[in-house]
Amino acid sequence: MIQKVLIICFMFFGVLGSCRQISKLEPEKPIARVYDLYLYPSDLVRRIPEGASADDSIRMARRLTEEWVREKLLLNRAEQYLSEEQKDVDKQLEEYRSSLLTFIYKQKLLTQNLDTVVNDQELQSYYDLNSSNYILDTDVVKVNYVKVPVNAPQISDVRRWYRSELAEDLDNLEKYCIAYASNYMIHGEKWFRFINLINATPLTIANPSNYLNTNKNIETSDASYHYFIHIIDRVQEGQVAPLDLVKNDIQSVIINKRKIRFMEDLENSVYKDGRANNKVEIY
Repeated sequence: MIQKVLIICFMFFGVLGSCRQISKLEPEKPIARVYDLYLYPSDLVRRIPEGASADDSIRMARRLTEEWVREKLLLNRAEQYLSEEQKDVDKQLEEYRSSLLTFIYKQKLLTQNLDTVVNDQELQSYYDLNSSNYILDTDVVKVNYVKVPVNAPQISDVRRWYRSELAEDLDNLEKYCIAYASNYMIHGEKWFRFINLINATPLTIANPSNYLNTNKNIETSDASYHYFIHIIDRVQEGQVAPLDLVKNDIQSVIINKRKIRFMEDLENSVYKDGRANNKVEIY
């Protein structure tokens, strides 16, 4: 810090001798003035990172000084232009302080007390009651998906394994993918938008839904990769989305409802406590 003060003093006064250690400094000489406001070297020291080189410190000091001058000139102009009523910001500051303290208090209690675990029964119940909110706008599928380099071995085996539903074939496919695949998904564990899968391949399909009606096994290639897609399950556009696909959305909705209910209960509890202890009077 002492080094930064010396650098800044040197920058503005040209001599290091006028700057002593902070504990022995004479009253500071200002480095800038705007009307009756003054900027001192110690004001800049706090804003210049420790370890900055001399050149960097001087550049930052110049920039910070320029910013300070501009800010104070603009403030002075605002003071002259605005009415006394407009310059009275005490009320706004108090309202902001009140809102901020209340928000921090609520968030702390929320973090400490909100139950964020949503069990399967809650998910299923909400899904059943609100299924109309989860209508698909595109086909979704469960798949075996394999992407391998064009020079990978055993492509004929992959072509047989990826469309099989036999456990042995899928185990062989998974072992193969671990060794050679650039990307893969096996056993149809998740739902995917079919169009997103196709967009990850060289294929261009005008009507994905019609295409799925007649194609369960899809193979294509480009200069670098072979792509294999086997459709295990499908839910069509316009039908209710599978629960697994919208599970995270439903969890968010349920937790958000709990937050709202928690806040309402908190406000009601504080209100009732205040009334019961004669802390409130409404005239």
